[in-house]
Amino acid sequence: MNPAASLLGPLYNLYTSALGNSVGMVVGYATLIGIVALVWWTIANRDDVISGFDLRSATIGNYVILLVVGLALYYLVSQTFGFPIVGAIFVAAVSTILFHWCMTAFEGETV
Repeated sequence: MNPAASLLGPLYNLYTSALGNSVGMVVGYATLIGIVALVWWTIANRDDVISGFDLRSATIGNYVILLVVGLALYYLVSQTFGFPIVGAIFVAAVSTILFHWCMTAFEGETV
């Protein structure tokens, strides 16, 4: 049983097909250890992460709105206009970033 192969899935298969079985296995385990270390560090420093990313209910709500706008734009561009997947993702991402900039730049100052 190879835990890296079962947890990483297609990424592990990419490693082994590109680098060979032995080097791919080492890189797969290194990736798995790195993911576990990143999750552990994030949990251990959750207060710094929350303050650094400014995770409040207002900002989380803005991120949810941006995600919904991005997904709606992707669906509109790919299904209605028939763009290919990469083009639809690019147009949706750029349009969502522009929408986010407009929300923050034209917000106005408090009186």
